[in-house]
Amino acid sequence: MTDGATPVESRYLSRALTWLGFNGRVLEEAQDLTVPLLERARFLGIFFSNLDEFFMIRVAGLREAVAAGVDREAPGEAATTAILTQVEQRCHSLARAAYSAYEREIVPALRESGVHFLSAEDLAPKELVFLGRLFTREILPILTPAAVEPGLPFPHVANFTLCFAVRLTREGSAERFALVQLPRQHTRWIQVGTRGGFHYAFLEDVVRHRLAELFPGHDIKEAALFRVTRDADFATDDQEAEDLLDAVKHVLKQRRSGDPVRLEIEASASGEITEQLTAFFQLDPLAVYRVPGPLDLKFLIEFTRVTSLPAPRAAPWPPQPSPDVPPGDAIWEAIAERDFLLFHPYESYEPVLRLLRLASEDPSVLAIKQVLYRTASNSEVVRALERAAENGKQVTALLELQARFDEERNAGWGQRLEDAGVQVLYGLAGLKTHAKALLIVRRGPGGIERYAHLGTGNYNERTVLEYSDLSLLTANEDLCGDLTAFFNVVTGYSEPLPWRMLAMAPLGMRSRFLSLIRREIEKSTPEDPGQIRAKMNALVDKTIIDALYDASNAGVRIQLNVRGSCVLRPGVKGMSEHIRVVSLVDRFLEHSRIFEFRNGGDVETFFGSADWMPRNLDRRVELVFPVVDPELRARLAHILDVLFADNVKARELRSDGSLARRASRRKPLRAQEVFWEEARARGEGRGDADRGAFVPLRSAPD
Repeated sequence: MTDGATPVESRYLSRALTWLGFNGRVLEEAQDLTVPLLERARFLGIFFSNLDEFFMIRVAGLREAVAAGVDREAPGEAATTAILTQVEQRCHSLARAAYSAYEREIVPALRESGVHFLSAEDLAPKELVFLGRLFTREILPILTPAAVEPGLPFPHVANFTLCFAVRLTREGSAERFALVQLPRQHTRWIQVGTRGGFHYAFLEDVVRHRLAELFPGHDIKEAALFRVTRDADFATDDQEAEDLLDAVKHVLKQRRSGDPVRLEIEASASGEITEQLTAFFQLDPLAVYRVPGPLDLKFLIEFTRVTSLPAPRAAPWPPQPSPDVPPGDAIWEAIAERDFLLFHPYESYEPVLRLLRLASEDPSVLAIKQVLYRTASNSEVVRALERAAENGKQVTALLELQARFDEERNAGWGQRLEDAGVQVLYGLAGLKTHAKALLIVRRGPGGIERYAHLGTGNYNERTVLEYSDLSLLTANEDLCGDLTAFFNVVTGYSEPLPWRMLAMAPLGMRSRFLSLIRREIEKSTPEDPGQIRAKMNALVDKTIIDALYDASNAGVRIQLNVRGSCVLRPGVKGMSEHIRVVSLVDRFLEHSRIFEFRNGGDVETFFGSADWMPRNLDRRVELVFPVVDPELRARLAHILDVLFADNVKARELRSDGSLARRASRRKPLRAQEVFWEEARARGEGRGDADRGAFVPLRSAPD
């Protein structure tokens, strides 16, 4: 922290480094001895999964910028080369800490619980016989060794594929080099027995043990497992692509063959083989990670879902039924009378799915319009839309083909929906459609009725159990009227009319937020300061940040809950001294976006799909909407109160970009546990009995 005005060069934090701070928090959960063992292992898998995507997108982008000579310092930012160096050093440090946690803590604890990962040398004879038969029958036919010959192109190694680099010798011949890629379809772990516990072998150890069968007449001098991460930050060019589906297929092909950005290799690999691979992939030494354990630990995410594992796991927090939403088809009349707010995964997603199921079968329903960004692999949402179309309803699905890493699945859903008679559209050229919206048109006793679902999460039955999100069920005429106009804008050539309630990106959402911040400045006085509270996934838009700095200088109190990247530098005198930023990592991924403005006491609260990022405000189709029901606004305020009062899982962002535990005088409060207990109380008919278990931060700050 500095005295006086902050120099312009330190006005913003690094997006990449603050994201690594978030992933470091994920790693902390894996290191936390108070977290149940299988939950710790799951967090370790999430850490590595996050890191993979970070390299594919963010590190790849930084390296491309440096290679292209885009290394100048933008106002308020460090030079790209300096950021890249810090990022690579931080990634190495995090990777070392993660493998230390795996080897020294998680593996021994699993072993104590009866879960053993065994090498070939530790397997019993019967287990070796079983694996030998499995190798001969199911694995060997898939393996194809690829010779590396001088003067010929190096064999292509697909992104994230585990691969052996093999050095071979033969009497009378020079040393040879070959690659063997492991089958990607096979599960990573293989259960081999239950003597004295659950015994597992890694796929790579099974292949390593029988590798000689692929090279008869040769001796294997060395076999080192490695993995390559490739640049996957590709986008379709809608101006050049005649068919968006063809463009998406091109992106998927590029992603598999992008330039290498990272090499992970077993720590036991010789310097010779490491140098060969580094040269083949044209990587610098900082891009090479010598791994002191199994490569690609993200397999732990799926492994910890094995229900038979005897190790301790987190107590179940099953979604609770909402006591507000009536059962059966009475939901129509209920929504017509009032709005409903659902808080997932603490409250069940069932009312949303039921609304879709009823709409697909109800003879009175005339049309369904829905945006699909990411869906489950076995999607009940898609099945409901298919049934609706087959039942003769007008069904329109706005399917986002460019949802990163879900392009292939969405292309398949698009074809399936079209086959069922759904009108499938792909949104506005050059813009991803990221809004979360469903509109149902129904003929009621008094004429046409409209019902809507608006939310912060995707229509995905699997992730709704793992992400913290919000849903609004409403028949509000103004909101449904806006939503009708929204679908006309994104599916046709309709010009947007002045919105009554919605804020839509890229058509006005940025200016709406800026005007709300300016209004807070105008209404703020020393005796009655303004207040902005917001929750989001990322905060990197510098125009919004500068407006928040102005608000802070005007005395507005600003509390921000930002899960990931945040380039706003909080707590700096003369710039952001009234801004506080916290990040929360717990068993559910914090995914909801909430925006609350005090407005001189007449509070306005919004939620929706958009973060405060340039891509969300300028290059995506997003929706944010106000919550008009006073009771629901109060509930959102309560959610923010609890989040900002968390002193167990929350970390405070310091002005230097580091995350620190909060020094608290209160008893421990874990926000997600409070939300679960409140949902259970409501589900059991105890109302809001558990509210008041904490003191809201705004009335009793630490």
